[in-house]
Amino acid sequence: MRRAGPRLNRVRIVKGALRRLLDDECLDRAAGLSFYALLSAAPAILAMVSLLGVVGEAESTTKAVLSLVHGVSAEAAAAIRPFIVELTESSSAGVTLIGSLLLAIWSSSKYIGALGRALNAVYRVEETRPYWKFKPLMLLMTVVTLIVLAALGLLLVLSGPIAETLGELIGMGAVALLIWNVVRWPVFVFFVMLLIALLYYVTPNVRQPKFRWVSLGAFVALLVLLAVSACFVLYINNFSSYNVTYGSIGGVIVGLAWVWMVNLSLLLGAEFDAEIERERQRQSDGDADRRNQFRRRAANSAAL
Repeated sequence: MRRAGPRLNRVRIVKGALRRLLDDECLDRAAGLSFYALLSAAPAILAMVSLLGVVGEAESTTKAVLSLVHGVSAEAAAAIRPFIVELTESSSAGVTLIGSLLLAIWSSSKYIGALGRALNAVYRVEETRPYWKFKPLMLLMTVVTLIVLAALGLLLVLSGPIAETLGELIGMGAVALLIWNVVRWPVFVFFVMLLIALLYYVTPNVRQPKFRWVSLGAFVALLVLLAVSACFVLYINNFSSYNVTYGSIGGVIVGLAWVWMVNLSLLLGAEFDAEIERERQRQSDGDADRRNQFRRRAANSAAL
């Protein structure tokens, strides 16, 4: 019978992760990531609306996007409504789709690259992967990220009448709507966890023994993200006076603050994963703080 390894010091892991969150300047790095996220948000939304416009679901997508934006800022929703409506009614949806997809991939790859640099700082390693290998990998990760985000968008769009209509096509009708309303949120969480796990595995220059669908860091990131989002919505709906303070740009300020907290939660989760590995090595050789304990990916290796 295999003996279980020594138990990890949970208190030291939590303290170490929080301390290194500040030491690694993650608050500033999250701000930089927020800029790249904002840069890629518009092309990504444009691509999603164009794609669903080609298949005939542009109206539902428009309503879903505007509803999500309205939940944060009614002013921002009113500002982008004419642009999105004009896009969905355009006769050149195919051309718009191609252009917006290319722009979304390019701008989103900047975010993925910045996230990789931030996670390298979390693990305290340098980027040594050659450009010919690193750049295509980041572009591939960008495409995967956009696909997962599109799937998350579809999960939000496919509700109510749309889900019922699809159910009628397969002979289930209201039953399909009931089942979908029950399972779509667990599916939504699964896709979010999958995306976080992929980002943690691919973007940093750290050789990991195997891909983990769920890590403690990813779980922490998800919990913090959900808690922050819930508290944020509660605040802006009940206690906020940002419109009085910031005027017409209040919605933009609020959106940026939320994106910053989302990126900070991702970096916090990565700090937890890194600290867990440090604790394991600390127990195995007692000297994890005095050496570079994370193996970088070999430059000439075929592995990610």
